[in-house]
Amino acid sequence: MFRLPAWLERYRLLPAPVILFAAGQFLINLITSAQFLLLNLFLKDKGLDDPAIAALSSQRFVATFFLALPAGLWLRGRPLKKPLWIGSILFPLTALASLETVRLGMMDAASFCFLAMGFAGLLLNVASLPMTLRITPPHQSSEALSLLFATWAAASICGGVLSSALQGIGRIDVGALHIVFDEYSTLLILTLAACAAPFLYARLPDPQVSEKSDRHWLHIHREDWPVLMKSLVPTICIATGAGLSIQFLNLFFSHVHHMGSAAYSGYGSISNVLVLFAGLIVPEVKRRFGWRGAILGVQTVAVLLLAVMGLTELFTATLWALPLAIGCFILRQPLMSMAGPSTSELTMSYVGERNRELVSACNGAIWSGAWWLAARTFELLRANQLPYWQVFLTTSVLYFVGTFSYLYLIRQVESRETTPVRGTPEPEPGPV
Repeated sequence: MFRLPAWLERYRLLPAPVILFAAGQFLINLITSAQFLLLNLFLKDKGLDDPAIAALSSQRFVATFFLALPAGLWLRGRPLKKPLWIGSILFPLTALASLETVRLGMMDAASFCFLAMGFAGLLLNVASLPMTLRITPPHQSSEALSLLFATWAAASICGGVLSSALQGIGRIDVGALHIVFDEYSTLLILTLAACAAPFLYARLPDPQVSEKSDRHWLHIHREDWPVLMKSLVPTICIATGAGLSIQFLNLFFSHVHHMGSAAYSGYGSISNVLVLFAGLIVPEVKRRFGWRGAILGVQTVAVLLLAVMGLTELFTATLWALPLAIGCFILRQPLMSMAGPSTSELTMSYVGERNRELVSACNGAIWSGAWWLAARTFELLRANQLPYWQVFLTTSVLYFVGTFSYLYLIRQVESRETTPVRGTPEPEPGPV
């Protein structure tokens, strides 16, 4: 009789609420992945130029940047089911409203809808990780977080396949009805699919936090400040580095290696399949190699691949430069994403239950702010003809600093795990 491998069997044993939550997250991520693939093309088709597209899209980041910290402070120690449920309703509705207002040329209303969509996404992002840890037994937290992260890759794969299939069909004529499958219709279909998410979120339990504070919700304990600051250092370095280069990889392959968008999308799909698989084996990697292997090891290899990919710009005349760059591109993202569940679990363990919502909010604000600032920095660097390989090496340095900043957190968490609780008797030695 066929039996699942042990590492897959552990996912089957996850509690039903975790599976429901991951399914809802997958539906929400269908919108995010579709917008990542097609939103800019849809806006361009509606006559918006690049500055107008950037200004409209940045409204989502504005909401996250300015409202993340208040949201994290407000949600800290509170039940999270209702905010998640409200966010799962608002996010698809505001995404639909954003599409329709742009299609109808109502740009002032569209700007407000994009801002509202950013706020809805903020609710979901701030509460997701803490909620996952609340509904998951501690010994299954690695599998639960890995499953949550894998939903992004799964949604990206489904969104990419559906987008290619629909745009491959192009048009269907049924009598007098003419259906055109373009960027708008693909975004619409995937957004409508996400409207089922609230029904899944409504079935989640609503566990209470075990550690509550009797202080005002705006108060941060004095002893928590150094903990929060140290936990955010790696995110600041990695988010800034990613903003400098990762969001412009398509431009690198287009300008340096003259690769078309179809080929780039195809290689990106292959990479997303590996991201999905790599995300699922994270708990097994952590179990075998510990925090250092699951975070420092895989991220170091990913950073080296990024540096090598950038350096291929110096050898574009050779036959091996493009295949090497493609290989690095396909492998880098799975390895870098592979560390995501482990770094999240490590950070949440380090800051403690009282500060999880706050740290989750701060991470969202840092990523939004860093990507906005890094995009402007990239624009300035390229305007001064700085080559891509130097930008990529700068990113690699920031990545290395961020990666090894986790070493302090690892030591602190390992120290707590190995220190017996006072008053707890040591276990008697058993058979070996």
